[in-house]
Amino acid sequence: MEKVAVIGLGNISKRHRANLKRLYPRALILAMSASGRELLSTPQDSDLTVSGLDELIAARPQLVVVASPASMHQMHAQPLLGAGIACLVEKPLCADIEQTHALVNAAQKVTTPVAVGYCLRYMPSAQKMKQLITEGVFGEIYSIHIEVGQYLPDWRPGVDFRNTVSARKDLGGGALLELSHELDYSNWLFGPLTPKHATIRSSKELALEVEDLVDVSLISQTGAHVQIHMDFLQRKPSRFCTVTCNQGKVYWDLLANRIEWTNNTGHTQVFEFPDWKPNDMYLAMLKDMEQRVFGRQNQCVSLAQANEVMELIDSIKKMQS
Repeated sequence: MEKVAVIGLGNISKRHRANLKRLYPRALILAMSASGRELLSTPQDSDLTVSGLDELIAARPQLVVVASPASMHQMHAQPLLGAGIACLVEKPLCADIEQTHALVNAAQKVTTPVAVGYCLRYMPSAQKMKQLITEGVFGEIYSIHIEVGQYLPDWRPGVDFRNTVSARKDLGGGALLELSHELDYSNWLFGPLTPKHATIRSSKELALEVEDLVDVSLISQTGAHVQIHMDFLQRKPSRFCTVTCNQGKVYWDLLANRIEWTNNTGHTQVFEFPDWKPNDMYLAMLKDMEQRVFGRQNQCVSLAQANEVMELIDSIKKMQS
């Protein structure tokens, strides 16, 4: 990579710029604000700034990471893809199903490489879960329980959580979109899934205009029941997946990147990855995107897969309307 760009100035954009600089120290890193306003200073880990999409397209980067709020993803990615500039779009793909379909339809008319940033798939434990399920090690899967929860005011220290993307409906906030990693990996590992029941709530504790509590029941094509809980309220962060199957039980701790597999004889096998660090999955995702940009074999999350997540979210929301 010789020239890459990142749209957005939030925490995730800072991570992407730092990782791009680390992976491609000789590359020119361009920065653009989500609003396209002229930047008075050059953000950390960038070399140049651009003040809008026209200027960015004229610069012809090999890759643009679209890390703007979800409500702006279509606005930013669609012209870039039309101009033949590869995009890695941060999750969720868009803020609603209309924007999603418009972006997907536009992308189908071009051959420009594009992927979506569901980085949890790049965790070693996620890859191991995929392998074990694909190889049929767990046998018939009966039920899956997935949970993710973290207290929203603790997400971004020093920032009023009520003004963040996560809390604002107009920017694509709410637990369903912000925590859609769980919907993506559940569909990837156990899907395709069909939602059957949903409870979506906004607690009095945070008093947000978006949901901070979500409980969804889904069914897989094989009849396995999937229960997913998401929230912005747990003071002690929680992220795990349990699988009950005819060969035993699995506990996957995503925070620890660790899998415990207890078979029917009571024997427990543990899969651990002690040298792994959370930033490694972001680095792996960028390297995989490089493979896609240059037409090599890759495991990138496609627009079609990200569209399935948005279709799930749309179906879940309609259950509450």
